[in-house]
Amino acid sequence: MSGVQKISSRRSVQTYLVAVGLIIMGLALGALCVAAWFQGVEPRWSVILFGVLGVYMVFLGVDEGWLSGLEVTPEALRIQSFGRWEEHPLTRFEAVDGLRDILGGGLQLVLIAAQGQALRVPLRRYANAGQLTQALLDALWLKNNDLLTMPRLARRLGQPPFGVFAGKKSRR
Repeated sequence: MSGVQKISSRRSVQTYLVAVGLIIMGLALGALCVAAWFQGVEPRWSVILFGVLGVYMVFLGVDEGWLSGLEVTPEALRIQSFGRWEEHPLTRFEAVDGLRDILGGGLQLVLIAAQGQALRVPLRRYANAGQLTQALLDALWLKNNDLLTMPRLARRLGQPPFGVFAGKKSRR
């Protein structure tokens, strides 16, 4: 096993651009709703509904840019959202698949547990998404040598181990 103990996410320029864009759109929507309120747009509940949507977009932008993160260790995956960390032990996952993320088109890993539960891990916003992906697949493989890597992910990345947490496979 290599000497690396954990891999943490690093935000990219694209992360901040998306975050600022969400904040600006949310503020613009909120301002339009305030203007519509004072102009007497009916029904009032629709103005309030879109105003709440604008506030949500601002919070989503702040989370996307500054309050979210990922941390991979050989034992667990930690996901930060709205400043709060959530830890997921890697022993319960038996399969992994990769999908295109609809926001930004980056990779999103789907970890599948035996009970049919799935955990989506978005990697679009990180500058070191490739290293995070390899670290997560290595850690999953260390916990379960029979890890099932779905074909489209295996074609794209190959089979673990990648050499981040586990010794790299020798090429024959």
